[in-house]
Amino acid sequence: MKEFIISDLFKLKLEDKKTMIYINDVRIIQCKYLLLNEPDITSETETVNSEKLTIDAQSKNLNHSLELNDNYENDLLPEVEFWAHSSNLQAWYEHSYDTQLLHSNLAFPLLRKLSQAGDKMAKRVFKEEITKRFRSGNMNVMVFLILEGYLDELDIEESDDLYQNLDFEVYKKLLKRLRDFEKKDVFLI
Repeated sequence: MKEFIISDLFKLKLEDKKTMIYINDVRIIQCKYLLLNEPDITSETETVNSEKLTIDAQSKNLNHSLELNDNYENDLLPEVEFWAHSSNLQAWYEHSYDTQLLHSNLAFPLLRKLSQAGDKMAKRVFKEEITKRFRSGNMNVMVFLILEGYLDELDIEESDDLYQNLDFEVYKKLLKRLRDFEKKDVFLI
C-alpha cells in the first residue's frame, strides 16, 4: 500500500486502486476523479484574473471524463492518479489551504475536518477562506457555503457583514438560487 504524508494529521493512501484521504488516521473521503486541463490555444491571449484561476470557475472548462461513474476504466493507472491527487493536496497544503486551488466541494469539507482535528494552519485560515470565497461572488460557491452550513462557522457579526456587503442584484440572484434548491428538496406525497 502506497502512502503520501502531507502533515502529521493529513495523508493519502492508495487502497484497492483507490486514493483515500485520511485526517488524524481516520479515513475521510475517497478521491473520486481528476479534472483534466486540456490546453486551449486561445487562452494565451486572454487576460487573467483571480476568478478565472479558481478551480470552481474553471471546472466547467475542464475535462470531466474521469467522473462519469464510480467504476470507470481510464488510461490512468491507479498509481498515477494517486500521485496526481497527492501532488494537488500537497500544493494546497503548501499554499496555506487556499480554497481556490481545489474544488470547493472538496476544499471546505477537508478544511473543516483538519480544523476540527487540531491542524493549527487550518484553524487559522478556515473562517478567512469562507469569507474570502463568499465575497468572491462565484454564485455556485456562495450557494454551496450556505447550503452546507459553512456560514454557521462564522460569528453572527461576520455572517451579517457578508450579507450586508452584497450588491443588491447579487443578493437577488443568491436568494433565487437558494429558493430553486429548496424546491428541489420538496417531497411529493
